[in-house]
Amino acid sequence: MVARYEKGATVYELATEFACHRATVSARLKKAGVSLRLQSPTAHVIDSMIHLYASGLSIMEISERLGFCANTVRNGLLGHGIQLRGAHGRSR
Repeated sequence: MVARYEKGATVYELATEFACHRATVSARLKKAGVSLRLQSPTAHVIDSMIHLYASGLSIMEISERLGFCANTVRNGLLGHGIQLRGAHGRSR
């Protein structure tokens, strides 16, 4: 797990790979003495989020595809003026 993280894998990717919660991954990495990196989406990643959202994917689907938490995706969309759909796909 440590080796994969140090090669660039995200906590979310590792959680999926090792079939555990992201908090478990973080705790194990910290216990192993690894300094966790904070990842904010780049402008390119936010453009991808916007494109995927416009194509009809949900915030959760985008978060799983890009490896960011759903709240980060939501904030990225809102921060760029994207009007979010309701839970049933209708504009709010």
